[in-house]
Amino acid sequence: MITADARLTERPSIARRLTRLFWETARFALPIVPVLSFLLYLWGVERAADGSMLRLLIGIPLVTLASALLPLVVALAAKWLLLGRARAGMRPLWSSWVSRWDFYCVVWNVYVRELAAELRGTALLAGLLRAAGMRIGRRVVLDGRFADDVPDPDMITIEDGATVEGMFQAHTFEDRVLKNGPVIIRAGATVAHNAVLLYGADVGANARVRPHSVIMKHERLFPAIDYEGFPIRRVAEEQLS
Repeated sequence: MITADARLTERPSIARRLTRLFWETARFALPIVPVLSFLLYLWGVERAADGSMLRLLIGIPLVTLASALLPLVVALAAKWLLLGRARAGMRPLWSSWVSRWDFYCVVWNVYVRELAAELRGTALLAGLLRAAGMRIGRRVVLDGRFADDVPDPDMITIEDGATVEGMFQAHTFEDRVLKNGPVIIRAGATVAHNAVLLYGADVGANARVRPHSVIMKHERLFPAIDYEGFPIRRVAEEQLS
């Protein structure tokens, strides 16, 4: 049972209700950025077409890249301006921080989700997630769907040489309180397709988590061991042979 001030969970003040209403209403403004991106593209193409062939060959790729990156830049700016470097902890539902966190989650889904899907398996995906706050080491292979929705990038640490195709759930809502905490995948570990890691999960170095497994809150997996299932358990020796 989580205890929190009822004014922040069940009986919010008018000011807190208005704050939540502001951030909920702000979602309706999100289509503005894609529209501006499209207008930027049209403007750039028109300007490039008025010049020489060299200007056209250089201008079209540049304006295409700029218009494609505008939503991404806005999403990253929203993360750092609204949340900064987030820390593990508990925050009541009606706090301003949770309202901003919820808005950022929607921004990521609207502006970044499709791009992240196209970057799966590339080094560019790691760069994007580092820019959002994830701690990602060298020679990391990232795939799967987890980058489609990254509400808690500051909670995720992936060390050198890891391979990750699973999904993260670095937060929960319990008794109207948002709880989030770190998820760590240590060097050389493998988290396979559709495995789910809840906050506090710690996958030991060179451990292997099989597809569709679930690592519960604060579970720690020993290094260099195969795991599977829900609840998570070691793979029997006869299954490895």
